[in-house]
Amino acid sequence: MNIYYAPPSQINNGFAELLDQEAKHISKVMRAREGDRLTIVDGQGGRYQGSILMITNDAVQVKIDKSENVPPSDPRLVLGMGIIKKRDRLEFAVEKAIELGVSEIGLFRSERTIKKNVRMDRLESIAVSAMKQSLQVWLPTITMYHTLDDFLASYTQAEWLVAHEKVEKQDHSFTDTDSDTVLLLVGPEGGFSPSEIDKLTDGGATTVSLGENRLRTETAVTAFLSQFLIQ
Repeated sequence: MNIYYAPPSQINNGFAELLDQEAKHISKVMRAREGDRLTIVDGQGGRYQGSILMITNDAVQVKIDKSENVPPSDPRLVLGMGIIKKRDRLEFAVEKAIELGVSEIGLFRSERTIKKNVRMDRLESIAVSAMKQSLQVWLPTITMYHTLDDFLASYTQAEWLVAHEKVEKQDHSFTDTDSDTVLLLVGPEGGFSPSEIDKLTDGGATTVSLGENRLRTETAVTAFLSQFLIQ
């Protein structure tokens, strides 16, 4: 099943309008015609079904005849990730994190981050594609923070779990949490510095082992999320 994305501003009074790349995909790739059925999500929990009324290469108008609202996930899963130098690896990590169900992604610069500009427009486009690929209805937000401290200040009420390769024994179960927000933290290339780990644990974070092997950041992201979701 294919789903298409239209933000809430493009869904009004029982009609949806799909524009730009969504319209091109429907008309050029899928070769849809008037009367064909589509499923649309608005990224805010709304899922809609309807029939095409009008179609061009730049715009597709749909008459909605069925809609539902899907509640957000509980607990809310937030990924905090140190910026990865290589763009393709950063984009891979963002894509897989969204496919695995994160609600929010926070990118930050830490002590071992190699300075790198991030194209947020590309990441936002990847987020939409990953949401559709995984048939989700909530579009995760992606936010850039100047520092790790700035990021953590936004989640003081969350439970913090930190991927750390030097954990000797893990007695934490992901099912133990009663928080409505769980923050999974993964460092950049080189990991978190000792002072950053101390800061995190002093702030109440639990360190979590992802196994004996040293992992790239993007691999750690998928392993961490998979471990969380399996339990």
